[in-house]
Amino acid sequence: MRKLVRSARAVLVAYFTAELIRSKGLVYGFLSVAVWLSMFVVPASLFIGEEVARPALTSILVGIAVFLAYSVATWDWALLLRWLIQLGVLEYVIASGSPIIAHYIGTVPVSIAWYLIALGVAYVVVSVFLGPPSVAVVDPLAFTAGACSLVLVLLAYSFILGGTVLSVGTAGPVVEFIAWILPIATGGVTPLAFMPKPIQIVAYLTPFSYPAELLRYSLGVLPPLLDPRLTMAIGISYSVAFFTTSFLYLNYQMKKLLKEGVKSVALF
Repeated sequence: MRKLVRSARAVLVAYFTAELIRSKGLVYGFLSVAVWLSMFVVPASLFIGEEVARPALTSILVGIAVFLAYSVATWDWALLLRWLIQLGVLEYVIASGSPIIAHYIGTVPVSIAWYLIALGVAYVVVSVFLGPPSVAVVDPLAFTAGACSLVLVLLAYSFILGGTVLSVGTAGPVVEFIAWILPIATGGVTPLAFMPKPIQIVAYLTPFSYPAELLRYSLGVLPPLLDPRLTMAIGISYSVAFFTTSFLYLNYQMKKLLKEGVKSVALF
């Protein structure tokens, strides 16, 4: 455990120094997120009246928050192994005996800081062009369950993507399906209540729908299609099972890599 903590701390210091200080990533990050979000919010303001119901604004903010969360999981966590391979670092990590999970742990604090910054920028952009969303937790238990299940689902997704990179050298199809199609089709951006019945059924068969539904409910936007307590129970159970399965998959691919060697990698 001490070695894991020491390795994670070293990764955190290196990542923080490289990404936020030397590369001026904090400044460029503020600007890029603001411009990117404005490209989506400004056109929407042309079709929305001046008086927009507060829950609708909160729903827009939740949709952006979920989308940003999947972006962080993709580019900071999921493709971590790809970066280590491209930089020629992964072999040294394995040879040092440092567990690969230490690199995930080391990047999480910086990723969370980035996410909170981006979420703050999103709130400002939505407030300027549409109106200030209401951010008041009306059900703390549902909010906690939604946030915890979202983190587990995102980590599970990142493990699957990382394991796929180790297995075949690319993860393009997985990125397109899980990072883009599933979050949208399972209620991550639009509430399931507004989607066709077949999509609702498919969405509840995946672990991706429950966190977003719980977060909307906990913020007073819209109740989930299922009973809230049942949604919490299924969401937590499903996310834990998904996380455990994906973690075992990543470990299997790491053991396989020790036998077959490191593959050449590409994103697509």
